[in-house]
Amino acid sequence: MESSKFNKYQQVGEIANIVLKKAKELCQEKQKASYVCIFCDTLMKESLNNIYKKSKKGVSLPTCLSINNIVAHDSYTENNDYEIQDNDIIRIELACHIDEYVASVGDTIKIGDNDWENSNLMIAAKKALEVGIMGIEPNKPILEYAANIKNVAKCFGLNIVQRPNVFHDIDTTILFDWGFLNNGMFNEPSWVVKKDNELELEDLNDEDVDKSLDFTIGETYHLIVAFTTSNKPSIVSDKSPVLFQNTINRHCLKSKLARELISNVTKNYDTECFKLSDLGMSDGSVKLGSKECLTHGVIRSLGLVECRKAETVILKCSIVVQDNSVYKLTGPKLVEIQEHSNLTDKLNQILKESPKFNKRASYLDNY
Repeated sequence: MESSKFNKYQQVGEIANIVLKKAKELCQEKQKASYVCIFCDTLMKESLNNIYKKSKKGVSLPTCLSINNIVAHDSYTENNDYEIQDNDIIRIELACHIDEYVASVGDTIKIGDNDWENSNLMIAAKKALEVGIMGIEPNKPILEYAANIKNVAKCFGLNIVQRPNVFHDIDTTILFDWGFLNNGMFNEPSWVVKKDNELELEDLNDEDVDKSLDFTIGETYHLIVAFTTSNKPSIVSDKSPVLFQNTINRHCLKSKLARELISNVTKNYDTECFKLSDLGMSDGSVKLGSKECLTHGVIRSLGLVECRKAETVILKCSIVVQDNSVYKLTGPKLVEIQEHSNLTDKLNQILKESPKFNKRASYLDNY
């Protein structure tokens, strides 16, 4: 990877880590969830504005606080008065970019639980991320990563969060939604998304995946670990979606409000996710304009993912595969890479250092 490109990844990754850390600090009992989301989005934008003045920069995924049963895609706007409660389990996700270089990060916290990091769920998820990263090598199939994550879940008596069909039309530039690798490529959200991939993913079948989606030197990947105590598939929540996305579809929109809305979207967003409240239009105008845009597929919503009657953990990080290491751009701190009694011999073997591929080089610490 060129040094200029790598430097942008490093800086955008640092910003994502800092904002994630701040979000965790702000998530306190009786704090408004909307305040956390708005503060962190503002912090991302201000931090990006201070670097690479000539580059296109912005929020790729607004700060999400997916609380309790809602496990992904939930963010809060100013008109939402929800206050964080004791024992709330909160999945925090966000992403930002400099030019086309994106860093994504996510973690899970439990309000008022000082021993949360030592819970079975969190230990399992972090151990899965360790196994996942340590098992990555150039030219290894991505499906092998997915299998390792699933096996770690099994060792800890947990399940992978089964992905609902949030999207049907898959765009290779979507990095953060739970429907990205649809069409049977992966059935669980222990995925790796290949950012710079130009493949038409919707045209691949299961036989093609192993050959076409290998880890490649110089490319960036976004890793997701999603574990739950539930043995039931997740669902798309009835709760109204908050996040939306521009699409490549174009349609002759009839209403002035719809044309104004898509004009604002096109001007400010490529494939980044956004909230309708960020478009600078009145609530009434947004409601009417977005309805026509959604009907004709000019924008699309990210359905909220829900796991009922269960505890669910999600961890996300971004990595760069280098010729002699895996460089961890973002993600939870993984201080010690060591074996665990719950893991099989095969999984523990992955955690042992390989002299041919120094995966620990720039890996141990982020936020």
